[in-house]
Amino acid sequence: MAEAAFAQRRVVVTGAARGLGQALAICLADLGADLVLCARSVEGLERTRAVIRDRTGKTSETHLLDMSDPAAIEAACRAVLGQDDSVDVLVNNAAFWLPGTLAVASTEDIVQAVTSTVTGTILMTKGLLPGLRRSDAADLVNVVSLAGLPGAYRGEASAAFHAAKHGQSGFGEVLRRELKAEGIRVLAIYPPDFDDVSPLDPAWQETPGRPAGATMTNREVAECLLFALSRPRVCSVSAMVLENG
Repeated sequence: MAEAAFAQRRVVVTGAARGLGQALAICLADLGADLVLCARSVEGLERTRAVIRDRTGKTSETHLLDMSDPAAIEAACRAVLGQDDSVDVLVNNAAFWLPGTLAVASTEDIVQAVTSTVTGTILMTKGLLPGLRRSDAADLVNVVSLAGLPGAYRGEASAAFHAAKHGQSGFGEVLRRELKAEGIRVLAIYPPDFDDVSPLDPAWQETPGRPAGATMTNREVAECLLFALSRPRVCSVSAMVLENG
């Protein structure tokens, strides 16, 4: 079912240079999707594109993108739709991690955390919405965090990071209702702290055999997301809350 759901589907992933974004892009490419990779690291984008090319023979699109820069987002969206005016899946994964207390956080870092996560998600979605509307089965995914849920706290994440994730979550909740009549599914996934493992590492293959008390890896997060996206269109998974153990 997963291969049928993603074969030749055009999928845009932000924050695709490393971590969960890179792992998810590789998994999607393995399932036959055509990847559009966005990130602010040229080197990271090239690494992800090289891995996908070596594994699948496909050449992915890459777009340099800083999610805290509205002009850069507008330019990236224009470039994505200039290559192909249809987008089947948009994964808003990029975020600025900000730990620590409010007292020690710099003004610049607070602005970066909130702008890249909230404003960036909103503008990226708005910019690619015309492409999603041209798809016959569009999905929008916001990778939030447990930090975006009321009463939930994520490790050492700052108050500003929690605020940004709450904003991203609220945006998705309202947008889901706004786009439901158009058949565009909107999914939010709320992962906890997880270990970063690359699909190229031996540890990726060892993940399924670990005990229940272990910390999850980005493999479990990616597989949960792929499961939700591969459901028949009659079924819309609106939110996935993941917890360790």
